[in-house]
Amino acid sequence: MWRIITIPFALLLLIVGAILAPTPIPVGVPMMALAIFLLIGSSKFALRSVRRLRRRWQGLDRALTALETRTAGTIARTFKRSRPHRPR
Repeated sequence: MWRIITIPFALLLLIVGAILAPTPIPVGVPMMALAIFLLIGSSKFALRSVRRLRRRWQGLDRALTALETRTAGTIARTFKRSRPHRPR
């Protein structure tokens, strides 16, 4: 039941955040971060997709890594789950 509500809400937040991101007051950026957090937590497909995007785009990886360090608890753990698997 939770996923049925969360996924469409997160997708709506992501779309609205992308539209509002270039405005003078960038309220869209936190909205997109919240949407990504909700999607990662509720969808394995979204988790794999974010991992793939983080591997491909270093700027996104750096931004989400910065979010990991600036947040605590569940939010930080959720973003850490989306780290790409890199061979050592």
